[in-house]
Amino acid sequence: MNSFDKKIQTRLRMHPEMLRNILTEPNEETLTTLTRYKVFESKGAYLSQLLLSLLPQWEYLACEGNAYLGQILRDLEKTPISPVPHESDFLRANLLRIRILAETPGVFPFSPFIIQEHLLNFLEGADLIADLPQLTVIHFSRDELRPLASELAQYRLSPLSRRYVQNLFHQERQEAILSNLAYLCKNYPLLGTCRQAYALLLSLDNIENWSKHPFCLRLVSNRFWDYRTKEIL
Repeated sequence: MNSFDKKIQTRLRMHPEMLRNILTEPNEETLTTLTRYKVFESKGAYLSQLLLSLLPQWEYLACEGNAYLGQILRDLEKTPISPVPHESDFLRANLLRIRILAETPGVFPFSPFIIQEHLLNFLEGADLIADLPQLTVIHFSRDELRPLASELAQYRLSPLSRRYVQNLFHQERQEAILSNLAYLCKNYPLLGTCRQAYALLLSLDNIENWSKHPFCLRLVSNRFWDYRTKEIL
């Protein structure tokens, strides 16, 4: 790295606003700059605040299908972003959703801001999206569901069973669910379903609450009844 490159690298690390301007509208040049100057390495304590300030803009760009943003966020998954566990978890959840939305082809057929402002309204009945054919790809094995069989048959889960359900939603399954919802947001022919899918994406930020979320529980219940009707469970 020559002296000019070192000077640019130092400026990017010492002046958050300069880096923020580069990240506001990610493009091919943004990726080149981040890689060339190793911007996210030894970036200092301001990274979490920088990312928090970028979330609203990145959310919109992801809804518009900015693929460059998706690449940036994949690199950030390997980078420590906050020394505060609660803040780090919050950022990780938001950045995961944004990354999946950015990598999903297509553009939102609606304004995401309306859903964000009236989230609870759009979540009413949204658990029914679990019944769509597109969600049948979310698989739970017979062995996974067998310990829950008696309680699922009675439509009720004990606190211990809910902890068990939480463990069913491991990282790979979480990403698969979020990816399917992102696809529905951008590609489903009914506008109302697109909006509800996005509302679900927003409401699934807290991974710890998946075992209580009506949509997630409906996914588990649907697979249970698929097996039960075939007399497998």
